[in-house]
Amino acid sequence: MTVDPARARQLGIVHMLRSRTNVPARELADRFGVTERTIYRDVTTLTAHGIPIQACPGRVGGYRLAAETALDPLTIDSDHALRLYVLGFLDPPDPAEPVEERARAAGVSDTVQDVIRRLAQRIHFDTADWYWRDEGSGHLPVLRTAMLTATALEATWRTKDGRQETGLIKPYGAVWKAGEWYMVAARTTGGPTRFRLNLVDRLQPTDLTFAYPEDFSVREWWARAMEDYGKGDLRVTLRVSPAARDELLRLSLKSTSRVHEHDDGSLTIVLFVDRWEWLIPLVTSYGPDVEVTEPAALRTALVDQLRRTLARYAPTEPPGAVPTPGLPQDDSRLRSTHGRHPGA
Repeated sequence: MTVDPARARQLGIVHMLRSRTNVPARELADRFGVTERTIYRDVTTLTAHGIPIQACPGRVGGYRLAAETALDPLTIDSDHALRLYVLGFLDPPDPAEPVEERARAAGVSDTVQDVIRRLAQRIHFDTADWYWRDEGSGHLPVLRTAMLTATALEATWRTKDGRQETGLIKPYGAVWKAGEWYMVAARTTGGPTRFRLNLVDRLQPTDLTFAYPEDFSVREWWARAMEDYGKGDLRVTLRVSPAARDELLRLSLKSTSRVHEHDDGSLTIVLFVDRWEWLIPLVTSYGPDVEVTEPAALRTALVDQLRRTLARYAPTEPPGAVPTPGLPQDDSRLRSTHGRHPGA
């Protein structure tokens, strides 16, 4: 069987990352005789197939494998999964070709094939945001087993307002997003929702099983959830200077957002959001390069925020003055990078 050179190179990339803590993109490009742009595409392809590769910031930069991998060595041999990918099992160039023949050529048993199918259906790496933390991964062994065996879990989690809840849940999938793990699960009634694993205090297996919906894809569900997250009817218009143009164009916007380019290199970005409070830290971080032109209430809130910031460095308020509330303390700050860019 002929192996696609690109797939063979991608397998080599993963093996290099397994043996090193950090490999610069330039070194990978030199090793395989390709451009750095090709390496970037290879890494994007590998992460899309569930290989947890992290981008390392810093002067040298590069890539490494995440400390917590999606494929537990005790569950299946990750080399099996890589060989399946390289031989086109996970992303076959010819969908008409029987995948069983490719799997047998890779030396992978029917049992492992079934496990990989289910893992690919239940575990998704959303690499749109490159912020790396390792929170909540201690629950992954229990969650992984429950997903593969369709076992219900008894969970205790904290809500955004600080309350603690306990309930029976059906785990449908796990998603790695912006350096955090999320569990996609349904309660005893209603459809699936997402739980941040770092807000989950306890996951306890039960002796109850559930029927996993055959047509459910965590990747597709997550894409819809991210598109809906933060959307609303409130119109916000941003005027972006040429200096901030490239940075703002890298934000993941919603399908309802609009981007207008001007001859001087500036932008006008129109957003439709559920509430504008989450835009305060985003806009203030760009200083004078991003201006809100509407709504007036957001402009007023930004002025108040900037005044409080200035007062921190050059205090002018009289002693005993009561400070006004600061930035929102929930996860709304992340909303600016959820969804997708209109041109994607």
